[in-house]
Amino acid sequence: MEMWEKDPLEDFIQTFLVRLSPSKELPESIQSFQVFRDDELNIVMQVNSHADSRPTIEEKPLGLVYQLDNQIELKGYVGSGTLHRVALFNTTSKILNDNQDSATISKYKVSELNFTISTSETSYTIDHIANLPGNYTWPNASNSKESGTQEICFLGEPPITITRPLPSIDSINRNCVRIEIGGHTVILASVKEKNHSSAKRPGYIFYSGNPDKTTREKIRASLSFALGMPLVYLSSCFYKETGGLIGFEASSPATMGGRAWRLVSQPFAPITSYPTNILDTNAFKQIATAFFENYDSMNLQSFIFRLWHAEISPSYMKAAYYGAMVESIQKRETHKPNSTISHTIIEKAEYRKAIKILSRFLEKQKIPKEAKESLLNKIQNGNTAPQRTLADRFYSTMGLALGSLETAAWDRRNDAAHGNEEVPGTEIESFRSTKILRVILARIVIKLLQASEYYIDYYSLDHPIRLLSQAIPNDTD
Repeated sequence: MEMWEKDPLEDFIQTFLVRLSPSKELPESIQSFQVFRDDELNIVMQVNSHADSRPTIEEKPLGLVYQLDNQIELKGYVGSGTLHRVALFNTTSKILNDNQDSATISKYKVSELNFTISTSETSYTIDHIANLPGNYTWPNASNSKESGTQEICFLGEPPITITRPLPSIDSINRNCVRIEIGGHTVILASVKEKNHSSAKRPGYIFYSGNPDKTTREKIRASLSFALGMPLVYLSSCFYKETGGLIGFEASSPATMGGRAWRLVSQPFAPITSYPTNILDTNAFKQIATAFFENYDSMNLQSFIFRLWHAEISPSYMKAAYYGAMVESIQKRETHKPNSTISHTIIEKAEYRKAIKILSRFLEKQKIPKEAKESLLNKIQNGNTAPQRTLADRFYSTMGLALGSLETAAWDRRNDAAHGNEEVPGTEIESFRSTKILRVILARIVIKLLQASEYYIDYYSLDHPIRLLSQAIPNDTD
């Protein structure tokens, strides 16, 4: 196992002789402690103390909404660090009469942990991740070489030392994809699951140099978007050129209640060399780079958050989420200062003439004054194009044709949004309409990002690849 495939939490306490600094969240008399990941990969700290030494629990009013912002300092023989947002969730005591071995075990959830060993310059960074898709063949390989010597010394006068070379081990693994993004060489690699006791479909991301935390978050989001499923972040390790560890950061992962593990890879655009499942490096890079470069200008942090939550939502609600995302994008794009899309039904000059005629007509009608004023107000604002018209103009401007299937699916989206009951016997039709809404969203996003000329049609059998301008064909048309 390569050194960067190892979870930095595994043995750092023993390696650097780490101890906890006093804190109000901790027992006063600590005998030992350990930090590990639970079955869901959350960071847990277990503190052992005497039975009479229990942590103080801060009482909070029932229903109080608050953000935890505490921290506990770590001091090591070499290095120091901090535990961030530490919350006690379980305390048990084992009392054995007057036995001094009686103990209190306190368990804490830890949001983040960082530890710095030295201030040396970082030559490369490794992010440990999980939830890599397992259905692709990696296009690039890594070559691992191990060699060395064995030395045996027979003590006595004079000592006898025998040195012999060990056989070298040379292995090549096809386990990664290498691209340039954000000014850094980035390598996304998978790791054999047997090397990790708890991680689910583990891997790592290699970065040349030391991209800051925000940049790495953007790159991970971009890789996730290109793959069509969320990569789960675990930790980052920082290394010197010679391979020495400078420090690390670790987090309890965001897995959306564990539902991220159940998602499968469904990229919006093709990332493999058709018809194989081998990742196409150029296609993968183009999509990831396009997402990275538009991350801030298009508020893609919010988009990717909403996308993953739409993906894990119940099937009967997906249509509402996909539809809301499409409408949000349409609204943003059509209201841009440089947008050429008209928001009126007819030209403003023509409508001003129509207002005069309609107003004079209403003034002559014998209706209550209050009703007349309400109607006149509606006339003044009656030239605003309806959402359906704006949507048609939006698609036309982008060069995206919508067929009868897309139009029908768009009309049905309101059933989920408004909580309308599903008519028995229409469940399959509803599921398929939801697939179409996702395809509509995909075509819009890929077009705006200029990430590809194609999209994957998840509605049709065998998931064919189509040009972005092409609508989903309706076999009955």
